[in-house]
Amino acid sequence: MLNFYYVVAAKLRLFQPLWLLLALVSVCWLAYLLLLAPVEQSQRWQLMALVSFTFFLNVVLLNVLFAQRTADMPAAGFTGKLLSRLRYILQWLLAWLVTVLFIIIMWLFSRVALGIIAS
Repeated sequence: MLNFYYVVAAKLRLFQPLWLLLALVSVCWLAYLLLLAPVEQSQRWQLMALVSFTFFLNVVLLNVLFAQRTADMPAAGFTGKLLSRLRYILQWLLAWLVTVLFIIIMWLFSRVALGIIAS
């Protein structure tokens, strides 16, 4: 799983300014909906703006967390091995966190899209 995220982050790293720009656009869209939009339009599109912002923020998070592969250095002594294993476990936990966040975002997106289509 870590190799998958390293490869995906390497491919998405080229477009990191685009992801940041899209996150900024979605925040501006959300601010417009909260502050200036008519009530009907605001109620219909607020959650979509929020979900799109969280998606782009999660992509940026993926780029930051998995930007560089950690070097597997042979650890000397007990503390070196312990720190190496803790680093590996924390990377796995972060990979699972990013995966769960993407699943939740996709579920929310499908719910919002069905709500917009149905109304």
